[in-house]
Amino acid sequence: MIIVTGGAGFIGSNLVKGLNELGYEDILVVDNLANASKHLNLNGVFISDFLDKQDFLKVLSSLDNVEAIFHQGACSSTTETDGEYMMRNNYQFSKVIFHHCLDQKIPFYYASSASVYGNGDNGFTEKRENEYPLNVYAFSKFMFDQYVLRHLQSGPINSPVVGLRYFNVYGYQENHKGSMASVIFHFYYQLRECVKM
Repeated sequence: MIIVTGGAGFIGSNLVKGLNELGYEDILVVDNLANASKHLNLNGVFISDFLDKQDFLKVLSSLDNVEAIFHQGACSSTTETDGEYMMRNNYQFSKVIFHHCLDQKIPFYYASSASVYGNGDNGFTEKRENEYPLNVYAFSKFMFDQYVLRHLQSGPINSPVVGLRYFNVYGYQENHKGSMASVIFHFYYQLRECVKM
């Protein structure tokens, strides 16, 4: 089984689609469908099960035959101002999954963000002097990156750990994101409205 957290989201559902195209269908999607329109992202993919994010950590240790965890789930709103929620959701939640993967020797692939670089004045290489998060979303991603890095530097590990710092991702299945959808998404729909006039 492969687990994809945030699997009903934009990136997660496209990842599930890609896994399907590679022949994988034993996929557990973990997400929060409080925004019910996200279910549309799962209509065209094949998964073996769905689990609400709130229930996931309760059963994580009992899940067998996990080949990999793709941790794409997070609150990605750069305008969210509830820092306590953001750190609990993006940082603490991620730490639990990370340690489970280390303990069980499960490959762990997680979503970070280019937002950790701030305005980019110092460039976009993974050096501490280049990182300056400008909002609490970016800070939550920055803190988790630092946490993972400290653990990786403290000794050998027995399974892959990969953090992906996404830059301006856009494409199919971001309709549910509202104001947090990509600039390209918004430009496309603005252009369509102009053409109708």
